[in-house]
Amino acid sequence: MPEFGDAKLKEWDSDVVAGREPLRPESGLLRGVTTDRPPRSAEARRAFEASDALTRLVVLPNAHDLQARAALLEKALATGDQRSVRVEGESILELLARTYEITTPRLRVLGTRPRKVWEGGQFELFGDYDFQEKRIRIWMRTAVLEKVTSYRGLLHTLLHEFCHHLDREGLGFLETPHTRGFHGRVDDLYHLALATPPKSRRPLVWIRMGSAWRIDWSKLRTSRSGDR
Repeated sequence: MPEFGDAKLKEWDSDVVAGREPLRPESGLLRGVTTDRPPRSAEARRAFEASDALTRLVVLPNAHDLQARAALLEKALATGDQRSVRVEGESILELLARTYEITTPRLRVLGTRPRKVWEGGQFELFGDYDFQEKRIRIWMRTAVLEKVTSYRGLLHTLLHEFCHHLDREGLGFLETPHTRGFHGRVDDLYHLALATPPKSRRPLVWIRMGSAWRIDWSKLRTSRSGDR
């Protein structure tokens, strides 16, 4: 498992894409999101393309149930109590796992987000998913001021990490790459949990960057808020 220190933290993304680490680290919400580059091998590329094409979830959890559990997560986060946040986060994961008929991932809720700064950049860890242990970790306090993070930021991270679990356990995407489809599936669960009115939701818009894609924020006009 990666360590928080020296240059290792900065290198996580390339390690994971190359298959050297059984872990998917996430450095934030959708702001600045760029997809992974397609893999070179034919078999891995086919799975990558299938993930990219699956932009919506055919089956969704019961909306009222998910929204009720998400509201309890918001209340727990407001107390700043890690145990309460874990309990309500586990409740959401139980509902999602039952919906997709897969195992429920373990959840750890930790305190201040790990942060690494180097000349010309920085890395801040919001959450990760361990392939071997089928375990999600999320951090609930900001890296610099150590304040309780935003509810939407934490919810998005939790759902993002669950979708890595779903990829591997339910959809057959063992490398669970960050594709446009992957982010679309996270978006489905996120807006369902928030009860976003259909007219207020905007589809994710992507700009090609070589062999990868990034979100075009100039065309995405919603009320989403970042968590920095």
